[in-house]
Amino acid sequence: MKIKNKNRMRKSTKYISIVFAVILLITSIYSLTINISKENIKTRTKEIYQYTNKFNYDYKVNLIQNKFIKNASKENGIQAYVTDLMDSVDLNFNYEYKASKQSRVKYKYSIVGKTQVIFEKNGEEQKIWNEEETLLEEKKIENTSDKITINEKLNLNLKPKNKLINDFKQEMGLGARATYIVQLKVELDTNVEDKEINAKYLPTVQIELGDKTSKITGENNTEDTQYVSKEYSTSSSKNIYIIIIDIIAIIVSSIILKYALKSKVSNKIRNEFKQELNRILKICDDKIVQISTKPIDKDEEV
Repeated sequence: MKIKNKNRMRKSTKYISIVFAVILLITSIYSLTINISKENIKTRTKEIYQYTNKFNYDYKVNLIQNKFIKNASKENGIQAYVTDLMDSVDLNFNYEYKASKQSRVKYKYSIVGKTQVIFEKNGEEQKIWNEEETLLEEKKIENTSDKITINEKLNLNLKPKNKLINDFKQEMGLGARATYIVQLKVELDTNVEDKEINAKYLPTVQIELGDKTSKITGENNTEDTQYVSKEYSTSSSKNIYIIIIDIIAIIVSSIILKYALKSKVSNKIRNEFKQELNRILKICDDKIVQISTKPIDKDEEV
């Protein structure tokens, strides 16, 4: 025997239930898809290393024996030196590398001298002579530390170079400007938290050549700080609680939708007589008696 479906509900209730179930089902499925597929990967930048380059130099000009100037030093306020009286120059280079943490550092350094001659034509500087020589052979060192110091002393005899530049200017008839550049070349390599760090530093000191007087200039007592950062990718775990709530919401909405679709609409007809009868019966409930047979009432007895 086929059992008839007895689920009934009002028409308005059925439509409201269907709309509510559909909205809840779509929202839950969308939320569940987003939470499952979302990788939850975030990128943050963190400073992992910091290092500072410090450099300073000092020098002393040694003069040849003469009856004019006995002592020429910057402590005495000397700003320039008579080129023909200069015998040699003692240079002292001081370099310091200071880092925020210890690491395995490989570094090398050398000192070179460059002779540069520049001719000015129509307001434009033209480099016509550029020659480099090694003053200190390259040194390679490796150790674990957060601090490196380099102290090197040089004695420069620039008399041959001055004579060569003067001969060149006279023979070529050029009013060129000549400079001797002493450069400290420092290069460091280290690895911090799997990030390769390469630091280079090239401080220089310049000495004028081929002129009546010479000046020694350069950036002294300098300090340069560099910061090294690294990007990290972090993945957060999926929100299990939200996923469980989404699954429960999908199940509940499916049940509501299925029940609402299978339910029939009950059309209640308003019966005023039946309502009035029920009202009377309710009022007279305690006064009503039940009999098994219908009483026979004769006219004369009534």
